[in-house]
Amino acid sequence: MRSLLACLLLLASAPAMAQSATDPVETVRAFYAKDDINAVRFYAKRLRTLYERDQKQAKGEVGRLGFAFHVNGQDTADGWAKTLKLTALSRDEAKAEVQALFKNFSPQDLRYDMVRENGVWLIADVRSLRKETWRLVEILSAPFP
Repeated sequence: MRSLLACLLLLASAPAMAQSATDPVETVRAFYAKDDINAVRFYAKRLRTLYERDQKQAKGEVGRLGFAFHVNGQDTADGWAKTLKLTALSRDEAKAEVQALFKNFSPQDLRYDMVRENGVWLIADVRSLRKETWRLVEILSAPFP
C-alpha cells in the first residue's frame, strides 16, 4: 500500500517538475519545486549563458551572485515555501510576467520575466521589488569581482 501511495504522489507531482509549454506560472512553480538555482534547464538561453559564465569564472567560489535569488537570501526561514503565491501578471504569445510573493524572514515580491523558447516557457530575468531591489541579468552582467 505504501509503494502504491508513493507512486501516486510521484505521478501527481511529475507535471510540476518540468517546464510548461502552456503556462509560465507552472514553469516557475516547477523551478521552486526544484529549489536549486543551478537548475539552468529553467533558464532562457541568455540567462543560462550569463549564469554558466559566472559559475565558470568563479571557479567554485562565490561569483557575482552571492545569494539564492529565488528566495532573495542566503538562508531560508522555516515554512517559507508554504507562503509562496504565484500569479501571472501579464502574458502574450512570447512573453509573460509572473509574480512570486512569499515570506522569507520578511515579505518578498519577485517578478519573473518569462519567454517562450523552443515551445516552452523559460525564465529570462528575475527582479526583486522589495527592500533591496535588483535584477538578475544586471547582477550576472556586471564585471567579475
